[in-house]
Amino acid sequence: MASAKTVWGIDIGQCALKALKLRAVDEQLYLEAFDVVEHPKILSQPDADRDQLMRNALEQFLARNNVAGSRVVVAAPGQSGFTRFVKLPPVEPKQIPEIVRFEAEQQIPFAIDEVIWRWQAFKDADSPDTEVGLFAMKRTDVFEVLDRFGEVSISADVVQMTPLALYNFMAFDNQCAPDGATLLADVGADKTDLVVSDGARIWTRTLQLGGNNFTQALVKAFKLSFTKAEKLKRTAVTSPHARHIFQVMRPVFAELVQEVQRSIGYYTSLHRESRFKRVIGLGNGFRLPGLQKFLEQNLGIPVVRVDAYNQLAPSAAVNAPAFTENVLSFAVAYGLALQGLDLTRIQTSLLPEEIARQRRWARKRPWFAASAAMVLVALGGITWRAYADRRVLDPAGNETLEKVGDHIAECQALRAERNRHQGLDKAEEDRILKRRQVLAYRNFWPEAHYIISRAVRQVAADQPLANEAGLKRLLAKPRHLRLMMEVSALNTQYHENAAGMTDQELDGICSRLGMASQAGPTGYRPPTGMGPPMGVPGFGSGMGGAGAGAAGTDASGAGAPEAATIGEGRGFVFVMLGSTTQRGYEANRFLTSVKKAVEDISKNNPTLQFIRGQTGIVSDPGALAGGGYATPTVGGTTQVTLDPLTGEDVSGDTKFFVRWVVVVKGDGLPALATKTPAAPEGGAP
Repeated sequence: MASAKTVWGIDIGQCALKALKLRAVDEQLYLEAFDVVEHPKILSQPDADRDQLMRNALEQFLARNNVAGSRVVVAAPGQSGFTRFVKLPPVEPKQIPEIVRFEAEQQIPFAIDEVIWRWQAFKDADSPDTEVGLFAMKRTDVFEVLDRFGEVSISADVVQMTPLALYNFMAFDNQCAPDGATLLADVGADKTDLVVSDGARIWTRTLQLGGNNFTQALVKAFKLSFTKAEKLKRTAVTSPHARHIFQVMRPVFAELVQEVQRSIGYYTSLHRESRFKRVIGLGNGFRLPGLQKFLEQNLGIPVVRVDAYNQLAPSAAVNAPAFTENVLSFAVAYGLALQGLDLTRIQTSLLPEEIARQRRWARKRPWFAASAAMVLVALGGITWRAYADRRVLDPAGNETLEKVGDHIAECQALRAERNRHQGLDKAEEDRILKRRQVLAYRNFWPEAHYIISRAVRQVAADQPLANEAGLKRLLAKPRHLRLMMEVSALNTQYHENAAGMTDQELDGICSRLGMASQAGPTGYRPPTGMGPPMGVPGFGSGMGGAGAGAAGTDASGAGAPEAATIGEGRGFVFVMLGSTTQRGYEANRFLTSVKKAVEDISKNNPTLQFIRGQTGIVSDPGALAGGGYATPTVGGTTQVTLDPLTGEDVSGDTKFFVRWVVVVKGDGLPALATKTPAAPEGGAP
């Protein structure tokens, strides 16, 4: 890198605080300083004062090191965070943020406003699929980390979860196998972080199993205190009772191997083409004699213990005995510092946006001061110029300026007279208003159709190809992957209190419009073998079933239904019927995007707004009165129906309905020119 900057990566673990200070100069990485501050007690011990021990470690670190002028990146524990990887359907890049937010609201097991969440896309050049990583942590847990550093006046610039820092380390430091998948196992005191690097893919899991489990086994078997059992574990090799000690710890060895095998098996079930070629061992727990050999024998995969870092330039700090001795425990701090230098693939940060904004303003404050000084200089120049101009205009006295004042007074008198006459003929203004009311309503229906058409164009990316010119490109994509829809009917009914209708009233109107629905959150028809769709026959209800999810994944529907009433306002019930080439869950997500796009576009419309949207999948094509493709029969035999444009069989297409309440805002008229700035004309018929 052309510029030189330094970054501290700080990781507070159960046994010690570990910190690295890195500097990047001309694409070369240098270790400038490091520190290890051991806690007098392990933080997870019952009698340990966790908060005080961490504060003492930070104070001791600050007494020995200077963080001024360097960026600071800190670690948040992986077990407190939420990590999930979601494969997205093929969509336009500009639509990805909207789909990711939809997935986040479904996947994160907390209310979205209670967490800080970030996402990052992972794209493999050899695959058309895009995988997105969702990373979240409760706001209270993030602020707990920040407050801990804030108590000793350390301002964190980045907050990163421990497993992601480990991934950044292994990817940058060339620790991964040249081909195939690599598993990193960081065995800590009370947990083990597993991180998989497989080409462009990443996967993480945190096991609630670590070095303390071995110590607890010794406590239970030999009736020792935790401190004495910990010392016995560390000196097991030289103990005369080594055989007995390892027999006591053997069940913990077996449990750790079993959990690692389960994790490998689960990952390969998701990615059947993947093969694990290397296991990397890290953490002080990996110092346990025999652990490396035991894992290698039971996993059947080469296990490598990290003894040095590949990308650090030789220096006195790198060669220091204290650094070499603790190289197994510095990986997290190494990955944190790399992210602060912008050298990592994952750049997400859980630093709250309000704090990040304050930091940006603080960095800009010197520029504001300089700008203020320039403004003062400019104002001084203007004052001097005004004085100079006055001397030029009227060097002998004030006669010229008095004439200018007379002209100004005359203009002000004319303006006052105009204001007095304005509004006197109220009857004429009323006639003009009534004339506008007659004409304004004509724009309501074009506005409503425009909003729906614009939303369909925005979400259905393949719709423009539905013509002879784009037919070749359209056929190159499988039909069920195309983002297309056909609207066969748009039925409406007026209601004096559309916004205040109950769900039962809405259902009644929808029935009269030629379809049946059931109030509830958006759902989809369950896959074959999961039972019939719930709700009214012919339509999937808002509580459609979900398929079996991956381990650790909540299989849930959409969020809770909206309130039965949201206020009063006249308007219409709109029911859009049609079909889409999307299928199953992808069809549901596609329709939800269309529904939301319509509602978002209408928010800024001055005369109408789409609210209380609901989507549904039609399981009985006959339920769409006159909609979709007809399926003719000849002599009782069902004939295959073909798409008139492409000639393809359309029997696999998904029939759907989308329902909205369309409320007329205010009186349905744009503002008069004499009031607030006028909005586009529109109104209700």
